Amino acid sequence: MTVAENSKIEWTDATVNFWWGCTKVGPGCDHCYAETWSKRTGGNIWGVGVPRRKIHGAAKMIHKLDNAYAEWAADATCAVENAKVFGLPVPNVGTTRRVFIQSMSDLFDTEVPIEWFGEAWEKIEICKRLALQIVTKRISVVEKRLAAIGRVTWPKHAGLMITIVNQDEANRDIPRLVALKSKLGIPWVGLSIEPMLGAIDLTPWLDQIDWVIVGGESGSKARPMHPDWPRSIRDQCATAGVPFLFKQWGEWTLSLDRDKQDPDWRANYTTDYVNEGKSRWLNVDGGSGFHGERFCVMARVGKKFAGRRLDGVEHNGFPTSRPLE
Repeated sequence: MTVAENSKIEWTDATVNFWWGCTKVGPGCDHCYAETWSKRTGGNIWGVGVPRRKIHGAAKMIHKLDNAYAEWAADATCAVENAKVFGLPVPNVGTTRRVFIQSMSDLFDTEVPIEWFGEAWEKIEICKRLALQIVTKRISVVEKRLAAIGRVTWPKHAGLMITIVNQDEANRDIPRLVALKSKLGIPWVGLSIEPMLGAIDLTPWLDQIDWVIVGGESGSKARPMHPDWPRSIRDQCATAGVPFLFKQWGEWTLSLDRDKQDPDWRANYTTDYVNEGKSRWLNVDGGSGFHGERFCVMARVGKKFAGRRLDGVEHNGFPTSRPLE
């Protein structure tokens, strides 16, 4: 699979993969959807020392998307001018096509031949009419990989995001991201907190972050996400004025919020609500004592049923897009 137009990923329009395959580098990779998907298609392309699968049609497809945007932009510009001439409402046409690069791998995977990376980067630079979204778990090697192909700046039509899943990864990688934003001139940077595996405080860095995505885990071995974790990120982003997108609950959803539904703890939590395989206890870090602990029960209901509303609201924040060219 080279490209997915009209992607089902909630925060992009299409995906382009120059190769498939990766190596797991952290707890967020434990149940990697891309690895699971690739196994269904046959072939072993995951792990240290394992060759990746090059996708030979990727260059053609990213150019196709770029050219398709050019045609759309011409039509959109014409629509704007016509609206002005005839005194009609001016349509909102200032958003470029968002394209996620490497949904089935990591663009900065150091086990990928540098020649492959160089070829992919050339296409990324050329396709300037697209709003490119690059996500990596390897922020520590970004500058080194770029230097290896003679690059010291970043394309203005691409943003860079890092995946973090807990506070330790945030503390380690966000300072690296914001430093690269300044050094390479990256137009916008963001955080993909998926799967969210613990409470995270982003306040030390939010004044330098342009976008935050949060999501729970999906798949047969998905781990539940405590509702207070994404709620906290939502509130932190609102305070800082940072666009926030809640991607999904994943396989698990809130079955009982003890503080709201049973503030006096009258239910029998030993047997009434805990059923292995159907629900899970979760406790937010730092709680202690009666009424001081944040308990809830999470039920496994499947990704589709769990949906993507957080406290009844769908959050679809995006970083500021470039104006129509």
